[in-house]
Amino acid sequence: MSGKGRGRGPLAFFLSAWRRRQRPESVIDRAYAAWLRREPAPSVWRARVAALARPPRISVVMPVHDPNPAFLRDAIASVRRQIYPHWELVIADDASADPAIAVCLKEIADDPRVEIVRRETRGGISVATNAALAHTDGDYVAFLDHDDVLAPHALAVAACAFAEDPRLELVFSDEDQLIEGKRRRPYFKPGWNPDLLLSQNLICHLAVYRRTLVTELGGMRPDMAGAQDYDLALRVVEKIGGHRIKHVPLILYHWRQSATSFSATDTERCREAARRAVTLHLQGRATVGMNPALPQWPSVHFHPPATPPSISVVGARHGVAEQAYDPALVEYVGDAGLATGEVLLFLSPRLVAQDTGWLRALVAQLGRPETGAAGALLLDRGERWLNTGYILHPRHIVQTLAPPSDTEDPGYRGQFALPRTVSAVSLDCLAVRREVFDAARGFMAEAADFRGVDLSLRLAARGLRTVWTPWARLRYMAPPRAPSTGAAWMRQRWRDVLRADPYHNPHLGLRRGQVVLRAADT
Repeated sequence: MSGKGRGRGPLAFFLSAWRRRQRPESVIDRAYAAWLRREPAPSVWRARVAALARPPRISVVMPVHDPNPAFLRDAIASVRRQIYPHWELVIADDASADPAIAVCLKEIADDPRVEIVRRETRGGISVATNAALAHTDGDYVAFLDHDDVLAPHALAVAACAFAEDPRLELVFSDEDQLIEGKRRRPYFKPGWNPDLLLSQNLICHLAVYRRTLVTELGGMRPDMAGAQDYDLALRVVEKIGGHRIKHVPLILYHWRQSATSFSATDTERCREAARRAVTLHLQGRATVGMNPALPQWPSVHFHPPATPPSISVVGARHGVAEQAYDPALVEYVGDAGLATGEVLLFLSPRLVAQDTGWLRALVAQLGRPETGAAGALLLDRGERWLNTGYILHPRHIVQTLAPPSDTEDPGYRGQFALPRTVSAVSLDCLAVRREVFDAARGFMAEAADFRGVDLSLRLAARGLRTVWTPWARLRYMAPPRAPSTGAAWMRQRWRDVLRADPYHNPHLGLRRGQVVLRAADT
């Protein structure tokens, strides 16, 4: 090998390692230890609990099968030290063979708040969970794995949320991981995000449900082992919709990572169960496979309408859509007022197609009645991620979630690789059903360069979502033009909405497009 060839290897390795360190997940993980030193004390919730007129009772359900005894003791202790007193813990021992487990459970047998159900034969995590669930009598039920840990204020936060809004059926929180005893890899989740849930178990930990709802649905399904909690969340969402679900942006659950956990020892079974759960939930409306960028999560490709709609391409040069759609169904117009298509596609002349499936992917999203608008993954000339949806901002109106990013970077917890609900997408590629556009009275001239953002916010007020999808990809041949007019009008019209993006965690900020961790007390 030549000297030049030998030199490229170490350099490529160094650049790859450096890029990984710059990715949002690595950046946030490195900042997390400092963030924890400023995390508000759990005791601040005591006063709120004391003020509850009718504090609800929460049942904590824990299936147990031969965990590390020390981890089991930690899990049980985390329930017993809750600052919220109105709880019960129901443990189902799923025929553990390790005699140390019986010793652990005997240590708490005298606690009147704890009930232990012993199974003679092993049934698996779903069967054991259901056995414990059958012995609960709380207003709400929380699920805790036998080696995980609840934050001391976890049940207090959930109880306050339910007390403040009795219509709620599900409350879920942020979470982190216990790795060699240290809190690492936090997941600061977005608010309730129905499209992201189809590709990722967004709810996961901590999840607290109305108990009667879970029992009515039959609890956990035994054939979904490995994704039983994901399957339950999808069935709950199908039944109640999103209006009775609340996300609390607090780390309330510490998920222990262990080489002996089910998810680590039977990874493919968990992944297959997750794909099956999503397939059942969507009832044939989409093809569900393995995400090529993130194999641990499903990829969901919705089927386009059986009768392809006609499309009016507004603003783009002729020819951009022909390879991606039936040319007979495509027209090019300079203004939406001249359009006759059933779908309006606002497209910058600076963009060219990156693949042939982009337009069908957008049309498929619009084929869902709950979707008002859809946008694509936009790349720069170097084929780096440039725009993966917008985040609302009180001063800038919107910020771009992705700077020029390495195409191997999936983003923070898969943000660049998973379809998700967003507040707005770039007007450089925005697709909307004509009937929806007309019902919303089209664009507002006062919004100027932000008219696409304004449209998405008005659609949201009408109960319609804006969806960003990575399955539609286009590339800029010239740099995009930054919006410059209409900001003052947007601030006046949408002042309250711009203060907090519902699909972005308040603990996360943006710095030059990169997701970063804010200080814990801000």
